[in-house]
Parts: sequence; C-alpha cells; structure tokens
Amino acid sequence: MTETLEAQVAALTAKVRRLEEERAILQTLHRYGHSIDYGHEANWLDCFTEDGAFDLHIRQDGETAGRLRGFGEPHAKGVRFAGRAVLNQFIRQHTRAPDAWHKHFMVEPVIEIAQDGEHAKVRSYFVRLDDQAGERIMSAFGRYIDDMVRAPDGRWRFRERIAEIESMWN
Repeated sequence: MTETLEAQVAALTAKVRRLEEERAILQTLHRYGHSIDYGHEANWLDCFTEDGAFDLHIRQDGETAGRLRGFGEPHAKGVRFAGRAVLNQFIRQHTRAPDAWHKHFMVEPVIEIAQDGEHAKVRSYFVRLDDQAGERIMSAFGRYIDDMVRAPDGRWRFRERIAEIESMWN
C-alpha cells in the first residue's frame, strides 16, 4: 500500500528540517575558523554558549603546552578555557591577521543530531596553515570533538569544543 500524501509531506518536511539543522551547524563550524583567523572576537565568542568551554588536548608536553596555559585551567592533557570571560581572554591573545597570517581548516565533519533536535555531536579534522617569514607551514593538525546545542535564539553553539592537537610545530 502506498503512503498517503500527508505522510509523504511529513517525511519530506522532516528530511528538509534535518538538512537545515546540519547546514546551521556547519555555519557555526565555518564561522569559528573565519573569526579566529581575522580577530573577529565577538563572532568567535558567539560560537559558544554563555557557559561554553574550549578544551585543548595537546599530545606533546613542554614549551608548547606551557605557552597555552596562561589563564585557563591546566589539566593532564592540556588546558581548558571555560566560561565567557575566560574564552574572551583566550581569543583576545590569539594571533590574527595582519600580524600573523594563518588559516584554520576544518574538514570531514560528521554531524549527529540527537532525536530531540536540540543537541548534536560533531567530529571533524582540522589543519592550521601558517606563513612563517614567507615560508608556508602546516603548524598543527588534529581533530575537533564538539558538543553543540541549539540556543534560545535558534543558533547552534558549542557547549564544549575539544581540540585534540595531534601534532604541533613549535
């Protein structure tokens, strides 16, 4: 027996809604990279919930990890920046154009939206390319593990973004 027209419309509406949600999540992922590279601090902060956290997990120890621990909460894997004030401190000290030219690339996101349509888990790879004295280098790569929520204004934001830095140029 064939589906009724109403059932077909309902199924199609659900699929379109799911695609719209995935697209909105991708917009947040892209906004993050564009804003961190060019110092758009307010846009970067707006990618996080008010109580959001950015957690750096750094595979190597030593100077690189120590440099990043200035005001966040150090832990065994790296440093965590939690809450609006601390995230603001993080982004204010981050390098940006035109003083430092770099690009954060996010690739191959896997988006899993919860049944309630209000929460999502996202995993993606990242690469950071830098210009160092005219030389182009891949300065870091790893993966992001994101816990995202739809905020009251309808925008998707990071409740927690973990950056697992698997390799970093010092």
